[in-house]
Amino acid sequence: MRTNLNQETQVYRPTPPKRPKPAPKNQRNWLPWIIGGGTLFIGFSMVFGVIALVAILYFSQPRIASGVSVAGLSIGGKSAEDAAEYLAQNLANPSITAVDGDRRWLVTLAELGISIDVDSTLQTAEDSPADSILQPRYIVDLGQAQNGLINLSELVNIEPKPGQMGRAIDIPVVLDRLRVNVTSELADNIIELAMIDVEPPETDTVNALEGTTTHIVEKGQELGLIAREYGVDIDEIISLNNISDPDLLYIGQELIIPAGGVYTPTAAEAPPAPTASGKSIVVSNDKQRIYAYENGQLIRSHLVSTGLPATPTVLGDYKIYVKYLADDMSGPDYFLPQVPYTMYFYQGYGIHGTYWHNSFGRPMSHGCVNLPISEAQWFFEWAEVGTPVRVIA
Repeated sequence: MRTNLNQETQVYRPTPPKRPKPAPKNQRNWLPWIIGGGTLFIGFSMVFGVIALVAILYFSQPRIASGVSVAGLSIGGKSAEDAAEYLAQNLANPSITAVDGDRRWLVTLAELGISIDVDSTLQTAEDSPADSILQPRYIVDLGQAQNGLINLSELVNIEPKPGQMGRAIDIPVVLDRLRVNVTSELADNIIELAMIDVEPPETDTVNALEGTTTHIVEKGQELGLIAREYGVDIDEIISLNNISDPDLLYIGQELIIPAGGVYTPTAAEAPPAPTASGKSIVVSNDKQRIYAYENGQLIRSHLVSTGLPATPTVLGDYKIYVKYLADDMSGPDYFLPQVPYTMYFYQGYGIHGTYWHNSFGRPMSHGCVNLPISEAQWFFEWAEVGTPVRVIA
């Protein structure tokens, strides 16, 4: 079959694949930036959130009103925690003034067993209106306070001398005041010392013994009491020891005593025993002595301190009704913790050891019979519940 040569011949050719058009040169991919920016925004949001939370917590804490001060230290606007730290740093061991009339001594709180009650002080500050001027609140360890007052008495006490009254801290009374309200007692950083007027020593000779004795002066002793202890005249001690000033004694000083030993009354000089059998005790307010008897015979005697004129030791016949190795003793205006070797013979009246003074031989107590601790121990171990006790004028 012939084909017309003029007729265009159709030939099949496959269509070539399309190539992607190249992106315009100024077109960018923003997706990584968008993702990175979102992450950064979230991070900043979290940081600011934490800061805001801390600020909220900080400013939501209870804060002390502005202008509030404690002992002259400004704590207004502070949180309780910050104020506690500030007070602890600046009131570590403040001093107060002990006062007896126009005499004054500076002592630290620690020396008197007293410390600041920070929690109570802060609670008072938090409850106070703006611009309040407050004093600290205190707590006291009465055992340490007692030791501190004993040490302070070495500076404060005035030893009596013939013809001249002395003065001594009434430690039981001061302790009771601290126990009842220590904060009130330390108002204005002052503690008023309760004082006892002490009678001058007697100079009459009680009993003269042969020979001599060397006496070592102890804390709180003075010539009048030493003379009475040995039963000699004070002038004899002054003359024998060439003492130019009877008021200038020192602890550890050796004195020659014109007597063979510590005065012990003879049976003839002692008051009669309350009973002819068994054990019995006599306390003499006049002689300031205690006497121990067995079967009517005197076996021991020592100087004591009985009640002051305002608080005399009761007179009469009694019996020891209870004994304590140590007992807290208190009265209308005094308090003493852990008094050693206590034997009660009538209500709150007892025979016991004494460590807050060394002035045995003169009235010093609130009615009890004060003994040196070693002597009190002897009587405590010797006497029994039921032992008769006679107190005479």
